Amino acid sequence: MAREITKLAIKAMFITLLSIVGAAFAVVLFLSFSAPAAMARLTLDIGMYEQSAWYSSRQYDEGEGDIEHIELAFNCSVLAGDTEGVVEYGTAFIEDARFMEYAKQKETQESGKYKESYIQYVYGQVSVAYYRTENKTKAEALALSVNTQTFDEYNAVTDLINEVILSGDKIFAEDILSSLTDLQATGNVKNTQYLTKAVNNLKLFTA
Repeated sequence: MAREITKLAIKAMFITLLSIVGAAFAVVLFLSFSAPAAMARLTLDIGMYEQSAWYSSRQYDEGEGDIEHIELAFNCSVLAGDTEGVVEYGTAFIEDARFMEYAKQKETQESGKYKESYIQYVYGQVSVAYYRTENKTKAEALALSVNTQTFDEYNAVTDLINEVILSGDKIFAEDILSSLTDLQATGNVKNTQYLTKAVNNLKLFTA
């Protein structure tokens, strides 16, 4: 008798546990579709960066939020080391018509947080991610696209160069060297000392 009561109690506890788990799953599923921004914040707070990136991108795609949502998706992908996520969300972030104005405002608000400007940081991260996914042509073009008028000490191109050197990729380094040599020849670039430094580093590496 006692054994039967124990079995019934265990069965009841098991059913109750399954009900709780099922209810929790239903709530998460509901919020995933009805409140992706809330789920993005929740998963971010507990360190689930890839999940937070996905929820943030959903909020952005649905047009219910602003540019901060795709920025969060990009930043979470960087934190998670998710190269494909950096490419996908970083590209969407850059291609948003509001990006340049938003990034400049952020630079003013968070001056000193990044060694390069925020614009260069984002372009650098995305360029490196393209390189890591074997899209080297896109990586080079993207990094160079924001460094044709000025060439600061730290920028998207130097971020890409550092990655290429760390990877021991002399062949692609020669491609970048050729592009920077052509850029030097235009005579239209400010801060040429840093451009010269980048060229010399590449020459030393590819020698």
